[in-house]
Amino acid sequence: MLLRPATAADLIGLFPDGEAPTLYVDVAALRATGLLEMLAGKAGAEEPEYRKFVEASGFDYRRDLDAVAMRVRSTDTLLVLKGRFDTARLAAYAKANGGRCTPDVCTVQGSTPERQISWTPMKRQLLALAVAADPLAVALINPSPRRVQRPLPSSPVWLEVPGSQLHGGPGLPPGLSALLSSLDGADRALLTAGLDGTGFALELSATCPEPAKAKDIAGRLTQMTEMFRKLLARENQKPDPAELSGLLANGVFSAEGVTVKGKWPLSKLLLSSMLGK
Repeated sequence: MLLRPATAADLIGLFPDGEAPTLYVDVAALRATGLLEMLAGKAGAEEPEYRKFVEASGFDYRRDLDAVAMRVRSTDTLLVLKGRFDTARLAAYAKANGGRCTPDVCTVQGSTPERQISWTPMKRQLLALAVAADPLAVALINPSPRRVQRPLPSSPVWLEVPGSQLHGGPGLPPGLSALLSSLDGADRALLTAGLDGTGFALELSATCPEPAKAKDIAGRLTQMTEMFRKLLARENQKPDPAELSGLLANGVFSAEGVTVKGKWPLSKLLLSSMLGK
C-alpha cells in the first residue's frame, strides 16, 4: 500500500510540543513557478564547499528538495526535509568527514563543536535533521506526526512566532529586532511571503488578546515606519530593498478587531536572504 505524500501539516506535526518560531518553505511550489531559479541564481554559482557536498552526497536542493520545515529552539534547530535522498551516499559523506552512522542515525560535526549535525531517514521521502550541541538531537523529532489542530497558511513561505518570542534582543538584525519588539503583547504573529500581482509581498497577521492591544500594536508599527522614513530622508538615503530597515520603511498597518494586519513590498534580494541563500 502506497503512503500518501507528506503535507505541510505532517512536517510540522513531527516537531516536539512546545512554543518556538516555525518556518515553512514549499520549495516544490517555488520551483514550479520558476521562483526558485530566480532566487537561487544560475546552477553552478554556489560556493565550492556546497558543490563538493552535492558531488559526494548526490543531493542538490534545486532538484531534490520539495519542502522544508524548521523550528528554532533556544539551544537547537530542528528541521524536517521532504525530497529525494540517497541515504547511503549521505552516510558515506558523513563518514568521510569524520562523522559516524548507525543503521538509523548519522552525526557529523558542523562548523563549531556546538553545531553537531544529526539526521535520520523517515517514511514518505522525509529526512529529520537537527543542529545542536547534542550529537543525537535529531531524536527530539517525533517518529510519526501528531495532529496539527489549526489550519496552516497556504503561502509558499511562512514564519509563525509565538507571543513568548515576540521581543527584540542582542544578536538580531536591527530591523528584525525592532519588528519583534513592536509586536510585543500579541498572542501570536504570522508572516507570509508570496506573489502579489507582479511582485512579492510580505504580509503580517498578529492576533492579540483584545482590540485595544491590536490598535496599540498597529500604532507602534506605523510610528516605527514613519521613523525609518524620516531617518532615511535625514541622511539623504533611499530605502534599501535588500535590508530589513528598508523593507520596514514601506509597511502599511491596520487593526481589525483583535488582529493586526500589515503588508510590505518584498524585494527579490531580501526574499533570497530569507530563504537562506
